[in-house]
Amino acid sequence: MRILRNHLFVLALTALGLGACTGKYIRATNLEKVDSTPERLARGSYLVNQSASCGACHSTRVDGSIFGGERTDMFLAGGTVIHEAELGATLAVPNLTPDVETGLGAWSDDEILRAMRDGIARDGHLLIPMMPFTSYQYMSDEDARSVIAYLRSVPPVKNPVDRTKNDLPFFAGFMLNRGVAHHPPAKDVAPVASPSKGGDTLKWGEYVARLGHCWECHSDKSGHGPDPDWMFGGGNPINANGTGRVFPRNLTPDAETGIGRYTDAQLKTALRDGKRLDGKIMAPPMSLFIPHISGLTDEDLDALIAYLRAQKPIKNKVPERELTPAAKKALGVDS
Repeated sequence: MRILRNHLFVLALTALGLGACTGKYIRATNLEKVDSTPERLARGSYLVNQSASCGACHSTRVDGSIFGGERTDMFLAGGTVIHEAELGATLAVPNLTPDVETGLGAWSDDEILRAMRDGIARDGHLLIPMMPFTSYQYMSDEDARSVIAYLRSVPPVKNPVDRTKNDLPFFAGFMLNRGVAHHPPAKDVAPVASPSKGGDTLKWGEYVARLGHCWECHSDKSGHGPDPDWMFGGGNPINANGTGRVFPRNLTPDAETGIGRYTDAQLKTALRDGKRLDGKIMAPPMSLFIPHISGLTDEDLDALIAYLRAQKPIKNKVPERELTPAAKKALGVDS
């Protein structure tokens, strides 16, 4: 089942409900209304637009193509439909704007928080872990409030999303609908503090990695999710919307098959420019995130790279991507 969860994270798009919820995952929604302050709006903008790369999934894409850019007039308005061939899954992306009818405008602040960190929708159904709540459960209370304040501030867009398009293989839907990917709600009841940004660099780098949900794609070739014995060792193949088979890379410091072959400067350049270390343009899903994570501060990127350097080296030669002719043409590459 964790293999399914890993694949769904790789799509990196949105949380989508599957049906009735098992009640033990529901916690009370009693968060006080979040006050909007200049500090929270600034931090929330950074978290949504850089750290968490929300628009990579939730903003409507030009021509509806995975290779198209994000439409500024449909910022966070959802609507993209993802077809994942490896899973045999079809998933539609919801609207995060404050539109009352089709977005989050009718949601309470705590209902948004619960969806982000517990994976529970407003009506109580369990969300598919394509929404990385298993990572966002570690988002600090103040950062979560900043995200909510910022989402309330973006222009509302009326864009109804047809969730009847959602389709998962029977067993996957059956298991997910029973909470196999969900954590106990007590994790969100207790206060969640942020590590000190000026303190332990590795702790801060871990926090940056969680906010960016890096392990969701790059961890685990055998389906164990954030297993410490396979953290960041390379992911399962992704084949979404005609891209072809793309294999998330090995981000461990192994000198032969991981990032141990490269300098910090080379890694930062790759994350800023969206080009692989062999000079080729990155393919989806990573290319969807580059416009966002390229805007991370030097401090956050340096801490993230330091954290990855500190992981257990795993020798795992990841296969080369197998792009479709259409993907090669869109990316301007021959392989």
